Amino acid sequence: MGLDVPEKNKLKGFRKFNILGTSTKVMNMEESNGSLAAEFRHLQLKEQKAPGNRTNEGPLIVTEELHSISFETQLCQPGLVIDLEITSLPIVVISNVSQLPSGWASILWYNMLCTEPKNLSFFLNAPSACWSQLSEVLSWQFSSVTKRGLNAEQLGMLADKLLGREANGNPEGLIPWTKFCKAPNEKSFPFWLWIEGILELIKRHLLAVWNDGHIMGFVSKDREKTLLKDKLSGTFLLRFSESSEGAITFTWVEFSATGEAQFHAVEPYTKKELTAVSFPDIIRNYKVMAEENIPENPLRFLYPNIPKDSAFGKFYSRQTEQSEPMDIESPSGVGYIKTELISVSEV
Repeated sequence: MGLDVPEKNKLKGFRKFNILGTSTKVMNMEESNGSLAAEFRHLQLKEQKAPGNRTNEGPLIVTEELHSISFETQLCQPGLVIDLEITSLPIVVISNVSQLPSGWASILWYNMLCTEPKNLSFFLNAPSACWSQLSEVLSWQFSSVTKRGLNAEQLGMLADKLLGREANGNPEGLIPWTKFCKAPNEKSFPFWLWIEGILELIKRHLLAVWNDGHIMGFVSKDREKTLLKDKLSGTFLLRFSESSEGAITFTWVEFSATGEAQFHAVEPYTKKELTAVSFPDIIRNYKVMAEENIPENPLRFLYPNIPKDSAFGKFYSRQTEQSEPMDIESPSGVGYIKTELISVSEV
C-alpha cells in the first residue's frame, strides 16, 4: 500500500507522506462473506519533513495538491497466483479542519472537469468550467444536503455573480477556477466559501424552512425590490446575505402616505443568533419601534402572498398553555416569569 504524488513531484514543495499503521493484511477466508475485501484500521499519514522543504513553497497550495492511495495484494490459490492492484480517486490531504471547504472545492472541480483519473497535476493548469456544468453541480450540492436543489431563478442570481449580468443566460459562459475558489481581494471571500457557509447554515438551522420552499435565498437587492414593489404592505422575502459567509436576512415592503414603496432589510442573522433563537421564532416575534415607541411586527405575508403564520406556524416553538409551576423552594416563594428573546429594530 502506498501514497502516490504527481509525476512532477520533483517540483519544489510537493509533499510526500508515509502511511503509518498496518500496511499489510492477510485475509481470513473463513471470515469472508464471499467478497475480496480487507479492512485497514488506524492508518495515519505522516508527512516526510525535509530540511528547508515547507509546504507553502510549492507551486500549489495544500488544498490543490492531489494524491492517490494505491493498494496492492496477491491472491494465492493452489496452482494460481494473481497480482491485484487498485488506486483510489485523487484525494486532498489537509492539515487543519478549516481547510476542509477548500479541499472539497478542489475535489468537486476535479470530478467535474477531469477525464484522466490519475492526473494528479490537474491544478497546475486547472481548466475553466462551463456554467451549464457548474450550475448542475451547485444544484446537486443543495439537493444532496437537503430535499431541494436550486431552481432557475436562484441559479440565475449565481450566474450573475460569477459571469456578470451581461453574460447571464449563456450556458457556455466560462468560470475560471480562481474565480470559483479564490478571493478577488483581501476584503472579500471566495464564491465557494460563501456557498459552503450557506449550506452549513441551512443544514444546522434552516433545514425545515428550506425544504418547504419558503427561502428564496439567492436574489439580488435590485431583484427583491422589483418583486416586492407591487405587493401588499408587510410582504417580505428571505434571502442569503451577500456580504457574509453564511447569514440570512429578510426584506419587507411598506408604503408611505403618498403610496411610495419603502424597503427595509434587517441586519443578517448568522449561526450565532440562530443557535439562540430559531429563525421562525425570530420572524414571529420581530418588532420595529413605530411611532409613539410602540413595537409592531411589520412582517405580514411571505412572498408572494402567504400569511406569515400559515407559512411558519408549524415551525414556531411550542407554546405552553399553562403557567409554569411555582418554585416553592425559591427564597421568595415565587416562580420565575418566562422571558423570550425578541429582535427589535428602529426604522
